[in-house]
Amino acid sequence: MLFSVSDFRRTGVLAAACLAAGFIALSIHVGLLAAGVPFPIPTPPLWATWLHTALVAGGLITALATAGLRGLGGSLAGRTLLAFAILVLLQETFRVAVMNGVVTGGWAYGAIGLIKPLLRSLILALLCAVAVRWARGPISAMAAALAAAAVATGAQRLINPFLNPWLDTFDHLSRAPLFVFPYPFHVTVAAYVSFIEAVVGAVILTALIWDRLPARLWARLASLALLTALIKGVVGGTVLYGVFTGDNPWIGLFSWSQFLLEFLALGALIGAVWGRLGPDGSPAGLPPP
Repeated sequence: MLFSVSDFRRTGVLAAACLAAGFIALSIHVGLLAAGVPFPIPTPPLWATWLHTALVAGGLITALATAGLRGLGGSLAGRTLLAFAILVLLQETFRVAVMNGVVTGGWAYGAIGLIKPLLRSLILALLCAVAVRWARGPISAMAAALAAAAVATGAQRLINPFLNPWLDTFDHLSRAPLFVFPYPFHVTVAAYVSFIEAVVGAVILTALIWDRLPARLWARLASLALLTALIKGVVGGTVLYGVFTGDNPWIGLFSWSQFLLEFLALGALIGAVWGRLGPDGSPAGLPPP
């Protein structure tokens, strides 16, 4: 037998624990929103967008380099696909479209709107898959991330004049929100169920680099928490976009904190679950003390 009953049971427990971790992480955001923390709507200048993208790229490049997928360690297509999957999942790309459909009823408009973020993610993933070949240390990784972000930002500005007018032809499919926060029960359920997308992204990231992270558990969890938040974009959102959100920088930082805490928690909790129930290392999945 390829898989024993105990293997299936362990996999089921691991999946359930990961879902519980996602529930806890999303509840941080939901709880803070319910407590009155405003939803962030930034209006950043181009340089802030570039640096924000550079932080996301830095997270992706670090993940690929940590996994050993640099140089000839894997095909460019394979590295690109892996980076693209992690980026799309952690940034909740499909979840945004699903929740737009749930809240507004404009399912077609949300589906068509996926073209732009998917294309943006594909461009950045390809650039990071190329740039990781030159990420030999912190300085070179930082330079590679800045360069990848510059090209990605420039490419987006070149594409937008052609893409946006085409997308605007579908504006008639958009719908006004049917519900506002606090949402009814079925919307809240949809929000939690669709968050599985981010959970899967965090699990893939964890499985990819767990064996190559620092030996001490706290360092592993801190590394996963930071990388998860970086790739999601909430680190850049907090330290950069926070300045351009709300009436003053403090309100902006406060607004972004709900997502920063959510994804820091997601990365750390998925790491803790993987360390206890994952397939690697000792029976507990943890390195020896």
